[in-house]
Amino acid sequence: MPSRDQRPILVVHPDRKTQRIVHRIVGGTFRPVVFADDLATAAARATDTPPFLVIVAHQLARTDAGRTLMEGRDAPCLVLMQDSEPADLGPLLDRGTLSYLLANPMPLLAEELSITVQKLSRRQIFGLEKYLTWGIEIRELTLDDAGHRRALVDEMGEDVQRAGLGPRALAATLIADELLSNAVFNAPVDDAGARLHVDDDRTLARPLAERERVTLRYACDARYLAIEVEDRYGSLDRGTILRCLTKATTRARDQISMDTRGAGIGLATVYGSCNHLVFNLEPGRRTQAIALIDVRFRPAELGNAVCSFGIFSTDLT
Repeated sequence: MPSRDQRPILVVHPDRKTQRIVHRIVGGTFRPVVFADDLATAAARATDTPPFLVIVAHQLARTDAGRTLMEGRDAPCLVLMQDSEPADLGPLLDRGTLSYLLANPMPLLAEELSITVQKLSRRQIFGLEKYLTWGIEIRELTLDDAGHRRALVDEMGEDVQRAGLGPRALAATLIADELLSNAVFNAPVDDAGARLHVDDDRTLARPLAERERVTLRYACDARYLAIEVEDRYGSLDRGTILRCLTKATTRARDQISMDTRGAGIGLATVYGSCNHLVFNLEPGRRTQAIALIDVRFRPAELGNAVCSFGIFSTDLT
């Protein structure tokens, strides 16, 4: 069996044009890339040569054979979802195994596909820099008191306005507030895993000790407005994230509750407010959430589009 660094990328897609586009994008890893038009062929090729990564069309991933391919391999699976509605995501999320989804037609998400593959290949998963143009200015703020959360959000909102991104300011501040709230009130746990501040009054001041301090970073490269929040507990797990994403896909955006008690509704709100949501997990040490808002389109032009996501973990990369 080839070593992990030599294993190929298996692309399973019925459309030959999409196969060629994906090949050009992931070929930059200099890994072998093998193709299959259907799941039976893919299963045979995966058995002959275990893949490093499986990239599969969502219409195939939803089938029983697709589920067997995704779950029966020691390899992550990335689903390509093109021209689809949020309801199409439900059957994939229900399985609890999907970690990487890229929505929208290729080659619009060429960069995101390349970044996802490189993060997995290099085992370097942290940082919003990977999703933006090199050299872009990044603002960094540290939250050292729970009562200052709104002030940090307002400061970021003013920067978004100054950048000429007014229509995105509401979504950006909502995302930052929810992610900061999760990091301050839901992330801290004791040695037994009990959440220490989940029932706290979220309007009161509370000085944050070293490990409790939360970092907010943000930047825009005229393609994406990226918002990153990192805590130092690493208590958010993949199962919780998938449950949150399921909530977001089963409710209209204007029907998601704004109750911030607990991480579930908050993360569902974030997912419904951005175009690509990334979680970088180092269990027991840190959780980093990155929300990407596409600024190339007016918010109304994106309509009810499916939001891409990725759940990366140092345990799995």
